[in-house]
Amino acid sequence: MALHLAARRSSISTGRDWIATEARLGGLDAVRAPLLKLLSSELITNAVMHGPALGEVTIRVRDVDGQIRVEVDDESPSPPQLRAVDPAAVGGHGMRLVDAYATRWGCDLRGADGKTVWFDVPI
Repeated sequence: MALHLAARRSSISTGRDWIATEARLGGLDAVRAPLLKLLSSELITNAVMHGPALGEVTIRVRDVDGQIRVEVDDESPSPPQLRAVDPAAVGGHGMRLVDAYATRWGCDLRGADGKTVWFDVPI
């Protein structure tokens, strides 16, 4: 199942809440739910902020090898980057959080169709 949203700020909380509900239905441990919501927010925010203004964001949640996988598609062909950011900076920490707290993460490029950024967390 997938959720399709317009690439706008109001979609971030909608997507995050949908992911949390889907993950709970899939058996996500309640202790990991806040982490899932944080990492999901980062991916959705990146898709909204760095994808085309009139684009679409597609979100999927599924079980992969006993882990919850969150996938976020956007229409930008540019992959996410782990950047060195001043710890006091307001933004720019998202992918560092994903890298630090997800079991694994990646980006699947689809050429002119954009990309899928994903991460896994234990159920």
